[in-house]
Amino acid sequence: MKQFIQTWRESQRFLRDETAWDGLVVYSEGESYAPYLRPMIDALADVYDGSVHYLTSDAADRVLLDAPPHVKGFFIGKASMRTYVFNQIRANVVAMTMPDLNTFHIKRSPNVQHYTYFHHSMVSTHMVYRKGAFDHFDSIMCTGPYHSEEIRDWEASQKLPAKQFFDHGCPPLDALIKAASTTSAPPIGDNQRLNVLVAPSWGPEGLMETRAMDVVRILLDAGHFVRVRPHPRTRQLAGQVINDLAVMFADHPSFDMNEDISNHEALLQSHVMISDWSGVAMEFAFGLGRPVLFIDVPRKINNPDYSVVTPTPLEVSYREEVGAIIKPDQLDELPAALAALMAEAPAIQTKVIKLRERQFYNLGTSAKRGAEILAEIATRTKSKRP
Repeated sequence: MKQFIQTWRESQRFLRDETAWDGLVVYSEGESYAPYLRPMIDALADVYDGSVHYLTSDAADRVLLDAPPHVKGFFIGKASMRTYVFNQIRANVVAMTMPDLNTFHIKRSPNVQHYTYFHHSMVSTHMVYRKGAFDHFDSIMCTGPYHSEEIRDWEASQKLPAKQFFDHGCPPLDALIKAASTTSAPPIGDNQRLNVLVAPSWGPEGLMETRAMDVVRILLDAGHFVRVRPHPRTRQLAGQVINDLAVMFADHPSFDMNEDISNHEALLQSHVMISDWSGVAMEFAFGLGRPVLFIDVPRKINNPDYSVVTPTPLEVSYREEVGAIIKPDQLDELPAALAALMAEAPAIQTKVIKLRERQFYNLGTSAKRGAEILAEIATRTKSKRP
């Protein structure tokens, strides 16, 4: 009840704020999206002089708690109040990193001129996301050229009107590249003990939900330090899996459970990652140039029609470029596979650096470019209003 009253007051405060009507509204699902949002929001101060209103569903969102001077923050929750706000919202532009607009309970408001989507993951658009996840946005801020190629193909197959695309990039990728230039993983000792980060995606057939217990046990028995970084959706949908894992290895000195995905410390301290279809594996590989060992659980397919799009999803095609793949029934080979992979780490790093130059936009400057895009959309849309 206390939170309902808080979100009601915040929602009314926002909806009564007429400065939002001709300005830019940014929506965040929560604190875990701060690495994608905060750099771009900060950069808006230098390129946009209109109003910036920040809506969040997380009371602990750092952008809300420490909003820069040019931003007004509002906590609208995740339940009916959020739906109410989105139905009533009046704004020039709404920018969001939540897909499926107009598909479920979050609908387009007739009082919003333009909806733009910016990606919170480097994965492709047509397999992991639900069918039609981006169909109702007016524009897409793309991480790389593969995003626009995929959506154009999808639009043609579904006979949809063409969206506008912007060359954006990925701020967390930039942050990791910068961090990697000054921070190395701890030295590997003579006993070849590795810091292994287990960071899977989420879903009923995912690594965390099916084989995480076996993976951790085998790695600990092999003498490695193991840190598990579950996806926030796993906590929401299958939290008992995380609890069981934490209890099983709570007393082991080489085990750590880390559910704070708001910073990159766990990635920077790891020599290698074990994952499945997780987007963070892309950040680890392309940002730090370090190898990933993929456990080949079933593909995470949320769009059964994804094959109508010609390009192979990036999360499929890049895996052998940045690491190695083993089957779930080969987990006893994990220690040997890790040793072989680490022997190839220097070559993988060289390959990754070349590959990321081709795959991603505005390396090192994506936050600034994202702010410029938002300012451009907001200014242009406002000028066209009747």
